[in-house]
Amino acid sequence: MEVLIIGAGVTGCFTAARLMDKGVNVSLLARGDKATRLENEGLRLRNGMTGEGATVRINIVRGSAAKAFDVVMVFVQAQHRQSLTPLLRELHGRPTVWYLGNTTQGYDAATEQLGRDRVVGGFPGVGGTWEGEVLVYADREKPADKPFDRLIIGEAHADAAAAADGIQKQLQRFGMNIERYVPIMAWHWTHIALILPLASAAYRHNQDLDAVARDRALLKQTMRATTQGFAAVRQAGYPILPRGLNVMRWIPAALGAGKIAALLQGEFGRIALAAHAANARDEMHGFAMDLLALAGANAGADLREVLRAI
Repeated sequence: MEVLIIGAGVTGCFTAARLMDKGVNVSLLARGDKATRLENEGLRLRNGMTGEGATVRINIVRGSAAKAFDVVMVFVQAQHRQSLTPLLRELHGRPTVWYLGNTTQGYDAATEQLGRDRVVGGFPGVGGTWEGEVLVYADREKPADKPFDRLIIGEAHADAAAAADGIQKQLQRFGMNIERYVPIMAWHWTHIALILPLASAAYRHNQDLDAVARDRALLKQTMRATTQGFAAVRQAGYPILPRGLNVMRWIPAALGAGKIAALLQGEFGRIALAAHAANARDEMHGFAMDLLALAGANAGADLREVLRAI
C-alpha cells in the first residue's frame, strides 16, 4: 500500500509517522525549509502524555510525485482544499483522495473535479502542537491509556463506498483502528457541534483551561449549547454519529459540566484541545457561522450565545 500525505502540519506529520511505524509505505509532501529540515534531521516527536521522544525519517516529496500512489491523505483546513485540486488531478493513476479534517461545506466540489468514486472524508485521531521543531502530541486521554491509533473514514458519495471499504480493510491489516461512518457529513456536523462550545469556552478564558474548568456556570452553558447543537444537527436531517453521543441530551448540565472539567484539566486538554483552538480560530469562526445557519430560527439561546463568542 503506497500512501502520499499532503499537509506537513501536526496531524499530517503525526499520521505519517504512525503509519510508517505500522509498516505502511508513506511519503510526505513538503516544501521549502520544512522539507529540507525533515530530510536532513528527520521528524522529531514527543508524546505529551508519557514524555517519550523519537525521531522518524520520512520519505519527502517536494513537488509532483514521480510514482503512483494508492491513497492520498489530505491534511489541510477546509478553506485550503480547493487550491490543492490541480495538484491532485496531476497525480499518476487515480488514487483515492482521503480528506481528513473538519468540514461544513461537504465534498461536492472535490467529487466534481476528481470523481465521485474516489473521494472519501474523515478525521485524524490525534491532537498536538509544535514546540519549536518538535511535534508534541496527545493520542490518548491518560498516560496509561492505549494510543487511539484511530482514523475516521466515510464515503462522500455512495459511488466511493468501495474505495472507503478498501482503505479500511487494508489499514486494519496493518493494525490501525479505522472507524467507518456513513454519511460522513453527519459525523462532521456532530463533531463540529461538539467542539465549538468547548473552543468558545477556551477563548473566553484565553486558552487557560484550568480557569475554564473552575467556571462551572460557563461549563453548564457549554453543556447546554452542545445538546442544542446536536438538536440542530438532527433537525437538519443528520443522525448523531457516533450514535452513543445521543445520550448527552439526557445528561443534566451540572453532571456534564463536571465531566467537561475533568476532560479539560491535564496535558491532554492542553495539547489536544487548547492548542488546536488557538491555532484554528479562523476555521472555528467559519464553522460557528455555518452551524448557526444550519440551526436557523430553531437555534437555542445558549448555542447562539456560545457561537457568537467565537
